[in-house]
Amino acid sequence: MFNRFITSPLLKNSIKLLNDKKQLIIKRSYSCTTFQNKNETTDKITNDSSTTKFGNVITYPQMDVVPKKPKICIGLSGGVDSTVAAHLLKQQGFDVTGVFIKSWDEKEETGYCTGEKDFQDAQKVAKWLDIPLYHADFVKDYWNRVFVQFLDDYRNGITPNPDVFCNREIKFDLFIDFAQNLGADYIATGHYSNLRYQQDGSVRLYRGLDKNKDQTYFLCMTKGEKLAKSLFPLGNLEKKDIINYALSLGFNDIASKKSSRGICFIGKRPLPEFLSQYMPVEPGRFIDISRTYEILQQHKGAIAYTIGQKANIHSVHGKYYVVSVDYKKNIVYVCPVHLASHYLETSTLTLRNFNWINEIPSTLKRENVKLEARCQYRHRADVVPCQIEFITSETPDVEKGLTYKITFPEKQKSIASGQIVCLFDKYSDKCYGGGIIDTVETNKLPI
Repeated sequence: MFNRFITSPLLKNSIKLLNDKKQLIIKRSYSCTTFQNKNETTDKITNDSSTTKFGNVITYPQMDVVPKKPKICIGLSGGVDSTVAAHLLKQQGFDVTGVFIKSWDEKEETGYCTGEKDFQDAQKVAKWLDIPLYHADFVKDYWNRVFVQFLDDYRNGITPNPDVFCNREIKFDLFIDFAQNLGADYIATGHYSNLRYQQDGSVRLYRGLDKNKDQTYFLCMTKGEKLAKSLFPLGNLEKKDIINYALSLGFNDIASKKSSRGICFIGKRPLPEFLSQYMPVEPGRFIDISRTYEILQQHKGAIAYTIGQKANIHSVHGKYYVVSVDYKKNIVYVCPVHLASHYLETSTLTLRNFNWINEIPSTLKRENVKLEARCQYRHRADVVPCQIEFITSETPDVEKGLTYKITFPEKQKSIASGQIVCLFDKYSDKCYGGGIIDTVETNKLPI
């Protein structure tokens, strides 16, 4: 039924059989396909559109000659992306093992757990694919390595992005260790990004084909050596095709599941309500800086607001936006939409804790020299031109690492400290890495 998705015109470049030995040489940076015996020829391979789309999608790194199929542990979440990724890996010859990753215990908060339904879906997929499924409990690790920092950032008036650090600390660190203990050669996930493997064993990270679903932003703080142990089967596919493919496999329920948005452990709850379980969140004042500091109404806690956010103020007409937050005094300063751009615009920001996926570009190793690049300062925001340069300091902060300055030729707006900047090559979709926004220069507020 699914044979049309298996064969590939690149087969002869991907796999070579060693004489009469049933051993395989996996060639670097080619597309993986189903393994065929040497007496089968590539002359009979079809070139229909479905094969082109799904048969040539998985690139993989070089491996030593092995007398077995490469073993891959895939993060199986019960969602459509990981389901299709697992199916493609299985159909294209890999020895696949599923791993359901648990990083948050909803029962402790609500008495019920939506993650149990996801695990049940993952079990259904694993049973249908006839692959083993393991349950990896990283709840304590997530709490200590991601969530504690998330709370500290909010207490310090910083807007964090825990999903970025979940990737770095859990999926591309602990999960890799877990997979290697199971004997896996690589891990795989359903991320919409691309990896290109190099002869020296390193890897380059690129944006996915589907720019609307591209998740490179969430991977830019991940170490290059960890990405080199990973596969992204969906990097050259679009979401609509993934859904249609899942439907063709009979996974109607999974294909119809809504993609998760926002911070995973918060779900649909208002942020103040969630944060109040872990820290004091007190009502405070919305103050309009355009009306001689008129108090508009109460908010639910300044700690839950970030610069550039829309302020839902029911006592006034028109849209208002947050332009500043005084967390110590619990005050949120706002202004009407027609004035917001003036106070939210910036052409300069600084970055700390920068993660270079590969080596630092030689240009940046010299002082006062700028590298022309592009960047994305919010997920799904446009990738915009910028310049980056290294800033020297007489008293460098060991915890923050080297400091870099980003300059935009055109002003940008609504950029908040604590968020991530993902840096790209000026001319291509190659990702250099990412850093945490430390400071943002904006027009001075009348407060």
